[in-house]
Amino acid sequence: MSSHEGSNERIRNMRGRPTEQPAMVPEKRVQKCIQVPGKPELGWQSTWHYDINKSTTGPWRVDHTPPKDFKPEKVKVIKNQSYGGVPVVMVFKTSNRSNAKTKMKIWNNTNIDYIMTADKLPGIPDNAEILELGVGESFIDKWQSKYNL
Repeated sequence: MSSHEGSNERIRNMRGRPTEQPAMVPEKRVQKCIQVPGKPELGWQSTWHYDINKSTTGPWRVDHTPPKDFKPEKVKVIKNQSYGGVPVVMVFKTSNRSNAKTKMKIWNNTNIDYIMTADKLPGIPDNAEILELGVGESFIDKWQSKYNL
């Protein structure tokens, strides 16, 4: 085989579209998104953490950082905002011990958000452990049979 035939062989293999190289995907990467790029202290910042070993479909963790001097507005809970006569039912243990007594408390004209955020509730001890909390009469029968009340 002459040198002329070898160069023809090489040219024949290089013709056409070059073969595609598979995209190199890094195993771990971090992407930062800033709401106001010129002044990051004025807007929210999001940090997206990608790791193929933990999740192949997207980020495994997203951190949101609020702007400096950000104060979330407080939610005002209205105690007597009821659900049209539908009761709020709570099942709780009197303490965190395994032999603590299980009890049920029913409110007719109280908002569930108030019950969850109140520091003290009448008839419920301070060290009580809440097991279930729901809105509706169906929970009364269901939880009475579940907890043998």
